[in-house]
Amino acid sequence: MRSGHRQATASTGQHYERHPVSCDIEGDVYSGHYWVAGMILVVSTATGGTSRQLAGQPPAVLARTLLREFILARRDNPAALSGQG
Repeated sequence: MRSGHRQATASTGQHYERHPVSCDIEGDVYSGHYWVAGMILVVSTATGGTSRQLAGQPPAVLARTLLREFILARRDNPAALSGQG
């Protein structure tokens, strides 16, 4: 296994290679991991995650976009941090 990459396990027992992803928002760097399960890209952070269909986009580009959207949505909606939003 390459450095910086981990394995994610699906409920079906399949293993997916996890890749690091990060983005900079107003000087703060946020990070997580992403993996591709079929045509779905999954982004995971310490506070949750999100997913979207690849739709022809490069996985690393979509992962960075999803991470940014996820962080901004949670930052703009504090109730989401406690699972209330």
